Amino acid sequence: MLPIETSAPARPITDSDIHIGATGKGEPVGIDLAKLIDGRLLIQGNSGAGKSMLLRRLFEKSFGRVQQLLIDPDGEFSTLKEHFDVAVLTAADIARVGGQIFAHHLREHRYSAVLDLSDATSEDRLDIVADLAEGLLSASEQFWHPLLVLVDEAQTLAPHYDTGDVSADTRKRSTAMLADMMGRGRKRGIAGVIATQRIAETAKAVVSKATNVVVGRTIFDRDLERAGALLGFTLGHSRALRSLADGEFLAIGPAIAGPRRIRFKAGSVVSRHKGRSPDIVAPPSISAADAAALLMAVPTATSLAPAAPEIDPNTNHRRGWSASDDAIVREGFARGFKLTDIAASLIKNGGAARSLGAISVRGQTLGIKNTRTVGGWTDEEYQVVLDGYEAGAAIADIRKSLAAAGYDRTFGAIQMAAIKLGVSGSRVNLWTEEETRIALAGLAAGKSHAECLIELKAAGYIRGPTAMHKFATKHGVLRKHRDFTDEDIETMRTMFAEGKSHGDIATRLDRTKASIASQCSKMGLKHRRPWTEAERQTLIDYQATGKKLKEAAEKVGRPYANVAAECGRLGLSFLKPSIERTPT
Repeated sequence: MLPIETSAPARPITDSDIHIGATGKGEPVGIDLAKLIDGRLLIQGNSGAGKSMLLRRLFEKSFGRVQQLLIDPDGEFSTLKEHFDVAVLTAADIARVGGQIFAHHLREHRYSAVLDLSDATSEDRLDIVADLAEGLLSASEQFWHPLLVLVDEAQTLAPHYDTGDVSADTRKRSTAMLADMMGRGRKRGIAGVIATQRIAETAKAVVSKATNVVVGRTIFDRDLERAGALLGFTLGHSRALRSLADGEFLAIGPAIAGPRRIRFKAGSVVSRHKGRSPDIVAPPSISAADAAALLMAVPTATSLAPAAPEIDPNTNHRRGWSASDDAIVREGFARGFKLTDIAASLIKNGGAARSLGAISVRGQTLGIKNTRTVGGWTDEEYQVVLDGYEAGAAIADIRKSLAAAGYDRTFGAIQMAAIKLGVSGSRVNLWTEEETRIALAGLAAGKSHAECLIELKAAGYIRGPTAMHKFATKHGVLRKHRDFTDEDIETMRTMFAEGKSHGDIATRLDRTKASIASQCSKMGLKHRRPWTEAERQTLIDYQATGKKLKEAAEKVGRPYANVAAECGRLGLSFLKPSIERTPT
């Protein structure tokens, strides 16, 4: 196999760049945000190549700098809300108001959102995406602000051919609207970022609009041919793309390295990735005879199978709702039941298991609304949201307050209510005088955002990285990148060999501890301190008493990721088991 040829050195990262990774020499690689908005981006990588992780990295590093909308067909990115103040909305949320109305609302109020379409059918997903793209393009000119639209698994939303699970009209409209967004969106401030597992199975009208291309490991010949051609490879050289490691990419385009190729390794992410491969666990020991006996004890299929459903002639989505199913949905919506209760009732009646989104959409199809779950906010609920936002409480805490008052609302619903009340954009303005004094003093002393947050926490104020970034931006405290000199590098190597801490090195070089830690990581300098039995016992004790992994990490004084890895080796899980609720 021919080696991969690259000819572009990493260019210096500027203030307008999004840091996405580093070359093999440790040089940082960035994407120029202004050029990205002007030129769009295509990310190609077969399953397991790291495509979705790179998309997650791009979202995380862009958050707070530009408005973003991430279209997530498989529900992998909802975990972003654990670290970022981003609205996570489902297909049911969008079905309630309509894709175009949501798009206009998004552009007008300029909030970032993750659209989780995992609760929708294939047909519904394409309908929503088509309506959404049309709405983004038709928004009033006064709302043409910069907007990144990141689309994962684009081969499912704009397929190159008939996949057989959606109607031809729906497929053509979704593809046409996404292609239109990638083309006409530039003048409207919309930058499309299309990520696909199979470039050969993604409509050419969509991928051909991107002037920046990033390619990860690619196995199949048809994908190799198209991806290699975009990188300027001949077919023989394209086969070398099969040798790329996980998270390793080749890139070309004006926003990255100009007309020459650059090879880089994607950087890490802070949010949890739901799409990672499961750990390999040995199956339980059971003999073939016992397995056969267990199978014989299972009731026959005829005794379990419900009556054949009556197909609704008024829909082409082929969902097979029976008349009894519809009766349960009608009654549940009329009596204000929660969607989880309706889902349980459908199963109890012998029907199929339905997602909450499917039930909500079915209610829309039947022309009925559940005043409890789809709208009908009470004055008491609105007051809880207002009080929470004014107090600077996290959305998770506001949700708990609503639950204590007898209301069950999703993160997305709470955020939409806050937007309606006009308080969603005021969080950064709700800093107390004491908080402002502490944060400004820390920034003036050259401390990192993380260090400022620690000082705020010590004073009893809990803020997140995004809030701190917005606060610094509001007060004009902008950090400028200062390159490490050869003398700095040599000093770091010497002090590291002497066992000095990141804090000692930061003091010596007059830099933040975070910048030293980042540069040491790029240089491969790591403090490898062996785990002691006392530390491991602390992890066991904290897990047994129901404490959080974060608390255990603080107790032993090690990075969160290292503690999580050690817990994995010890077989300790800090995740709380979910509580299944059945309808009364």
